[in-house]
Amino acid sequence: MELNIAQLSEIGSVMNKRAGEVIFSEGEPGHEMYVVISGQVEITIQQESRSIVLGQVDEGGFFGEMSLLEGMPRSGTAKAVVSTQLVVLQQESFRQFMTSDSELAWQVMNGLSTRLRNQNREFAQRLGKDLQDVADQLNSSAQGISGTIKQIAASAEEIELNEQQLAHNITEIKDISKEISESLMFIGKVAQQTKVFGLNASIEAARSGEFGRGFGVIAEEIRKLSEVSRQNAEKMNNLTLQINAKMEQVTKASNTSTQKSQEQSLATHNMVTSVDEVAGMANKLANIANSL
Repeated sequence: MELNIAQLSEIGSVMNKRAGEVIFSEGEPGHEMYVVISGQVEITIQQESRSIVLGQVDEGGFFGEMSLLEGMPRSGTAKAVVSTQLVVLQQESFRQFMTSDSELAWQVMNGLSTRLRNQNREFAQRLGKDLQDVADQLNSSAQGISGTIKQIAASAEEIELNEQQLAHNITEIKDISKEISESLMFIGKVAQQTKVFGLNASIEAARSGEFGRGFGVIAEEIRKLSEVSRQNAEKMNNLTLQINAKMEQVTKASNTSTQKSQEQSLATHNMVTSVDEVAGMANKLANIANSL
């Protein structure tokens, strides 16, 4: 909708803006409205760190009338897209002109209504696209995280199974060590008994005099062999005790590791659930975006 530029130029002032130059900024007081004689103006709003384009005003179009009529601060920022020439209308002169020219008033209101509908439609489309982009990014990230977490969970389960197998093997080793200890105790007893037998044989050889000398030598060797057997049995028993002590430490560490693996598995399961919820929210955002 185009206004009578010649008429408006008589009651307003002409302004020239270079490309990229700001005409007014969001939040500033609005005491003027503008009509584009030539060029193009872009209206934007700032949302967090993003600038959202609400619309563009071409030659013959107008903007800034809402702040002018309502006395409210600017709801957006106007900037010249290219080199632009404008008619600037002050509040009082515009109101007088609106009162004296009913046709102009109708044109302004009709144009305002049309522009608001177009801006709302464009804004809804942009918002829908932004929501769709966010939803797609959330969904993609959620799927990636979910896949990684599931791999971690699978690894944790495998670790838990390995720890269980390790614990089983440790138990078997402890049982074998126990059997070895019992066998060594038996060997020690046999060695002790053999030593006694050797001692008795020495006594009998001494009693036999010259005839028992050879038997005495054998008895001495029996005692030596018995002593060596006893010492080796003690060393092996000590080593077995050390093995058992180490197995106890490994068992405790294995039990702790198994518990941690179970806790990790539970934590990853909870994380997967949370990520699935994020993916669900992303789908809801996508549905909202499609409905706009």
